[in-house]
Amino acid sequence: MTTTTTPATAPTGTTTRAPGPKGVPLLGSLGPWRRNTAEFLLGLQRDHGETVRMRLGPMTVHQITGPDAVRQVLVNNHANYVRGPLYEQFSVVMGKGLLTTDGEYWRGHRRAVQPAFQKNAILDIVPNIVTATTEMLDEWEVKAAREEPVDLMTEMLKLTLITLSRSLFAYDIKPSSRILKRIVDDVVEVMFRRGSASEMMPSWLPTDRKRKITRIHQVFDKIVADVRESYARTGEGSLISLMEEAKDPVTGEPWTDQELRDELLTIYLAGHETTAVSLCWTLLSIANHPPVQEELDNEIGEVLGSGLPDTQNTDALTYTKMVVDESLRMHPPIWIFPRAAVGPDSLGGYDIEAGSSILLSPLVSHHNPRHWDNPLAFDPYRFTPQAVKERPRMAYFPFGAGPRQCIGNTMALLELRTIVTMINQRFKLSMIPGHALAYGSPVISLRPLDDVMIHLTPRTPTGPGNGTAVPAPTPAPPLTCPVTGGKAQLAD
Repeated sequence: MTTTTTPATAPTGTTTRAPGPKGVPLLGSLGPWRRNTAEFLLGLQRDHGETVRMRLGPMTVHQITGPDAVRQVLVNNHANYVRGPLYEQFSVVMGKGLLTTDGEYWRGHRRAVQPAFQKNAILDIVPNIVTATTEMLDEWEVKAAREEPVDLMTEMLKLTLITLSRSLFAYDIKPSSRILKRIVDDVVEVMFRRGSASEMMPSWLPTDRKRKITRIHQVFDKIVADVRESYARTGEGSLISLMEEAKDPVTGEPWTDQELRDELLTIYLAGHETTAVSLCWTLLSIANHPPVQEELDNEIGEVLGSGLPDTQNTDALTYTKMVVDESLRMHPPIWIFPRAAVGPDSLGGYDIEAGSSILLSPLVSHHNPRHWDNPLAFDPYRFTPQAVKERPRMAYFPFGAGPRQCIGNTMALLELRTIVTMINQRFKLSMIPGHALAYGSPVISLRPLDDVMIHLTPRTPTGPGNGTAVPAPTPAPPLTCPVTGGKAQLAD
C-alpha cells in the first residue's frame, strides 16, 4: 500500500464547513460506502483530513478522527451526541437495551447491571474462561491428530458465547452453540441496512429478511426463558441476579419481562461477537509474525511454564498484553461508532449542524499516520508504558470512552489475554494456503469477509518456552490492505 500523507487539520479558531467528497446527486457518497466501507472511510481521512463532511443519501454525515474532536464527542460534550438513526436497525433484534437507548432509561439500566462488570467481579470468571478454553483445546487435539482444519471464527464465537453465558448467567449454552452460529450470522445481516429490495418491503410481507428476524426472536426467546428458569431454580448468575432484582428508578417497579429480554439479548449478542472477532484477528496476527510468536512463547514459558493462567499471573504477561492491544489497534472489533448531534457544535475547527450524523471510527483513527508511524505494520511495542504516555489519549479507543464506554471492556481484555495464552501453550496456528484475509463490508463488527481455516500444530507436552523445538508453521498469506486491495506491510 502506498504511504499516505499526513491529513491537514483546520486552522485553529475557525468555524466553517468541513471538506469532503462531492458525491453524486441524491445518493451522495452511498456508492463507495456500499462497495467497501472501510476503504471509503480510510480514504476520507487520507484525502480530506480528520473532520470530513459527506452525504449518504438524505443524511449529512461527519467523520471525526482527530483525538481532541473524538474526546469532545465521547467525553467533554457527550450529552450532545445520542445514538441516532444509524442505530435504529439494531433495535429490530435487540429492542431497548444498553446498546440502543439514551437518556435516563439508559442510565438507569447501566447503573443496575454495572456491578457485574466491576474488576473484582470479573476476576471471578477466570476459572470459567480456563475451563471453556480447555474443553475447546481438547477437541482441537482430536482434530489435529486427524489433520483436520478448524474454522477459527466459528470456534472463537462458540468459545466466547459459552464463556459469557456460564460467567454472567450461570447457564451452560454449549448444547445450543452450533445453531446459534447461524442465528448470529443472521443477526449481523439484518441489523445493517444495505438498501436491498427486501429491506424496503412492508413489514407484513413474508420476505426472507422478515423470516430471519422471526427465527432470531424464536431462538433467543427460548434462551432467555431458559436462563430465567435456571436462575429461579438455582439462584446463581451474577448478571441475571441483578436484572431480576432491578427496579425502575422513577416508579420503583421491577423491570418488565420485555426489559429483561432486551437486555439479555443485548449482552449475549454484543458481548460475545466482539470478543470473538478480536480473538480471531489477534491469533492471525501472531501467526503472521514469527518474531512476535517467538517473543510471546518466551514470555509465556518464563511466567507460566506449563501452568495455566490465573488471577495472580496474568498481569505479569506484559508482552501478551501489548500484542492484544496492538491487535485491537489494527482490527478494532466495533469499528464504527455512530452518533447524532442534538445541537450545533464545532469539531476540529469545523461547524457541526444540529441533526447531522457523526461517525467515529476506531479503525480509521488507529490508522492515522499523524499519530501512528507505519500504521499498517504490526508492532506491539507501540504499547510500552512510555509510548502510551507520549500519544494523545483518544488516538486509541477500541472500547469507546466516556460514560458510554463499553461496559464489558474489562471482561473482554481478560478473556483475550487468557485465551490467547492458553492457545499458544498448546498449538501453533497457520492459515491454510490459498486464502486471503480482507475486511471492509459495512457490518457491525470487523469480521473477516471469508471463512478463516486454520491448520493446528500441537506443541510438545513440555509446553512453550521450555527449550523444546516446535515445527515452524506454514507461512500464512498476507493480510489484504482494505484501502487498495494490495498486500499490507507486515512488521518483522
